[in-house]
Amino acid sequence: MTERLPSTGAPAPTAAPATTCRSDEVVMIHRLFRRLFAEAPGLVRAVPPGDTDRARYLAKHLHGITALLHVHHRTEDDFFWDRMTERAPACGLHVELMRRQHGAVSDRLDLVDALVDRWSRAADAATAARLATELDEVDRLLVEHLADEEREAFPVLDRILSDAEWDDIHRHARRHKPPLPIFVLLGLMIESVPEGERDQWVATQLPAPIRTAYRIVGRRQYERAVRRLRPTRARGAGAPATA
Repeated sequence: MTERLPSTGAPAPTAAPATTCRSDEVVMIHRLFRRLFAEAPGLVRAVPPGDTDRARYLAKHLHGITALLHVHHRTEDDFFWDRMTERAPACGLHVELMRRQHGAVSDRLDLVDALVDRWSRAADAATAARLATELDEVDRLLVEHLADEEREAFPVLDRILSDAEWDDIHRHARRHKPPLPIFVLLGLMIESVPEGERDQWVATQLPAPIRTAYRIVGRRQYERAVRRLRPTRARGAGAPATA
């Protein structure tokens, strides 16, 4: 179990913050990861032994979500921790915790990717059981890490990063080709928003051209993907009818 640290020791600001709470945007991504990795072990366990078609399909999805998490953590490593160390040196222990947790998650993801490749070839029960167990461990580590990061790091990052720096982080993230189809990823993101907040999130966070494209083309792509990913669930579960 990772050692719990007290709340951030950064000094209280002497003036009103010059930035908005941009870490809220990262919390939305965290919600997506929580949902994706919480359901992943069950998806593997539900595949009948020997069903290589289903295993190969899920293998693409699992590789996609592990790649997505790797990219997310590398972006945080590139833009967050050195700046926290320089601008809020009292938070050094928290920075070390974040780096350590990222390393532990990364090691598990590499093991998961290797098991996914092995399982996709034969869909054997023994490899499936080990893969599901490793995904359970990724989920456990991720739940702990994301809570620590949101509690210990994000309040400090909101105070020390300028809006221009947050914009630079977003530009950097957009340069990466998504490891999942873009409209499927967008639908999963919308699904991860609490139901009572979805319509407002779509209306305020998605540019009008994206909302239109999702309504006309993307939603159907997302629903097809979800029906195949979660065949026992209702059609289009969790996706809002964006206007």
